[in-house]
Amino acid sequence: MKKILLASAIALATAGQAYADYQFEVGGIYADGERGDVDYDGFGIGGEFHFDKVDTSKGPLAEASFLDKSSFVNFSFISIEPDFAGADDEDTTNIGGRFVTATNLIIEADWSTEDDGASDTDTIRVGVGTYINDNTDVVVSYTTEDDDNSDVDYLDVTFHGLNPLNQGASVGYDVAVGYIDTDDDSGYQIAVGGTYYFNTMFGLGLSAGITDVGDVSSDVISIDASFFANEQVELFASIFDGSTETNAGDIDSDGILIGAAVRF
Repeated sequence: MKKILLASAIALATAGQAYADYQFEVGGIYADGERGDVDYDGFGIGGEFHFDKVDTSKGPLAEASFLDKSSFVNFSFISIEPDFAGADDEDTTNIGGRFVTATNLIIEADWSTEDDGASDTDTIRVGVGTYINDNTDVVVSYTTEDDDNSDVDYLDVTFHGLNPLNQGASVGYDVAVGYIDTDDDSGYQIAVGGTYYFNTMFGLGLSAGITDVGDVSSDVISIDASFFANEQVELFASIFDGSTETNAGDIDSDGILIGAAVRF
């Protein structure tokens, strides 16, 4: 697995706080890794439009939308290219959004389609939740995934929260528990993650997840970093390692993702 050196971000982790409201964010990513014995690389672009200006003065800049209870629509396009002769690109397009009412009711919806050259997969997700308090929310989601060979349904509950600490630091956390139903089997998935924000500009995170359905089980762990060079420009990176076990054998995967986003 390739390594990413974040020394420059760490050196600037104590940079002064800065606040600038924004309404639109656009960014791009580059990915590189290995799945089984096949190398791949890829790129992605995405954007997010908020119905109102997002107040960034409430905590870490990476959590501004969540802390301000912002409503938005977003989109993304990701293309992955396996490194072998005659391979088709794996393209995924996603359109979604989140709406938060004055009573803290959360309504979410996403649609995505994936085309790998051999089959198409369409996924629809709807979610309903609420803010438990100003720093914590919970969302219950139903997802249905339909491809040329099978249908998969998911029902999951996710929690996201942020706890302020001393001297401008804070800790964010995520917990997700889900039930999976396929044409042949059923199972579960569990994911947990946490991010330590040294200040409003810089955070380091660790997350892990497991999935078990019938004869297939998988796990993944990732290390993530987010650094704002200023209040409008974010640099981020992620390193992950995972494995999948099936009756046919084990498949290991690893990779990196680096990217940047600009806010207006």
